[in-house]
Amino acid sequence: MSAVAGAAAGAAMGAAAGTAAGAVMDATMGAVAGASRKLDVYAIGELNADLVLAGLNAIPPLGREYLCRESALLLGSSTAICACVMSSLGLKTGFVGALGMDAFGDVCHATLGRYGVDTARVRRDAALRTGLTVCLSVGGDRAMVTHLGNTIDCVAAGDIPEAVPEEARHVHIGSFFLNRKLAVGLPAWLERARAKGMTVSLDAGFQEAQDWDGGLSGVLPLVDVFFPNREEVRGIGRSDDTLEAARRVRAMMRGGALVVKLGADGALAISEDGELRREAYPATVVDTTGAGDSFNAGFLHAWLAGRPLDACLCYGNAAGAVSVGRMGGTSRCPTLGEVERCIRLGRAGEP
Repeated sequence: MSAVAGAAAGAAMGAAAGTAAGAVMDATMGAVAGASRKLDVYAIGELNADLVLAGLNAIPPLGREYLCRESALLLGSSTAICACVMSSLGLKTGFVGALGMDAFGDVCHATLGRYGVDTARVRRDAALRTGLTVCLSVGGDRAMVTHLGNTIDCVAAGDIPEAVPEEARHVHIGSFFLNRKLAVGLPAWLERARAKGMTVSLDAGFQEAQDWDGGLSGVLPLVDVFFPNREEVRGIGRSDDTLEAARRVRAMMRGGALVVKLGADGALAISEDGELRREAYPATVVDTTGAGDSFNAGFLHAWLAGRPLDACLCYGNAAGAVSVGRMGGTSRCPTLGEVERCIRLGRAGEP
């Protein structure tokens, strides 16, 4: 991303403004992409381990014990998986969050480091208990149970160092509905970050209460790219019709792109230039954990390089397709070569 972060990026991002992000992006992107910023992206939010149980034939009912074919303890969380994949694709990525000094925290910290994610702003504290998600993977989908610990809903807007908007040109926040402390002061923080030239992407995550707001309506006007999945956009848009719900959610944004992840059906994007849909790439599914977060990373890799929205969807779909062929979201993150090979061949996997 060094070439993107240099002079070429200023012009490229300006050219991409209408297509990829609508009226929200402006001339400040030239400065944002400048070499003075040491990172491309800061990911901010939750950190937890994932215990992935894959190859189940079904989710066991109460009182039953089922066998799985594979298991793994990995770095999880929507925001962290996306951060690792962004780094694997070549974006210089940092993280703002917290971890305990326990075994789960060690797994998370080591994995971030293995993928080259800057952890200088990840606080480690023996008083914290690192969160855990148990992922039960069945066929093309999964069920999840999460223990928040002290590291998932732990970052408030006031905890974000003041220098963050000056150190990166983009900020990504995943699992909005889990990061309740962050949501409270997020609009004001985003206003300040945007004034310093940052662009913003956001993922919703599932909301157990299903009132589908939690402060989201005050944040969406400040977001350049919003990444809900099919169920989430239907909840937020209050319609069982995915397209109608998506149009309602896009209307809640000041501009930018709404990108709806549709799993095996690909992805839908709505921007000021209209509506666009791209089919998913065929892939052999091992585990879908982290596929949506990998999609986010692939999309953002293309979007931050100034590519048109159609290409961004292709990169997102390809990253997701590569991801589902592996256990968990961070056992082996997609590389740029694998993503571009998927796009070239029209399918995931070896040639």
